[in-house]
Amino acid sequence: MDDGAVLRPRFFVDENTLPLGKALAAVRPDVLHPGHRRCPISLGAQDTEWLPYVGDSDLVLLTRDMKIRHRLAEKRLFLAHAVKGIFLTKAGSTTRWDMLSMVVQHWEKFEPLADLPGPWVRSLTRAGLGELKLPTLPAAEG
Repeated sequence: MDDGAVLRPRFFVDENTLPLGKALAAVRPDVLHPGHRRCPISLGAQDTEWLPYVGDSDLVLLTRDMKIRHRLAEKRLFLAHAVKGIFLTKAGSTTRWDMLSMVVQHWEKFEPLADLPGPWVRSLTRAGLGELKLPTLPAAEG
């Protein structure tokens, strides 16, 4: 990647891992986070505010928030806006450095995923990327 080129955004790091988002955005012009100068999502925005932006902008979400897959409003938005998500599982118990190291170690696996149509979800652990089931809506909702 040419550091001088401004690439179209491809990745969005949730505010719950803001230090990770800032570190990645400092070295990758295709990474956004809430509050980033090139991102319309402000700090403090609710998941229901930014999920449509992430999906409609064809960005890959990086987050620790596994609850997005379980709360009804977020599930609806995740599916309706074809969000592509990488969930940093077990990241809550790691240091910021360990989380950054884990993401950088597996970054090359993120690149081809960014080109896949959404919705889809993956988990990221130190061992690598794994499949996760897409959120589902109750039968009356689907």
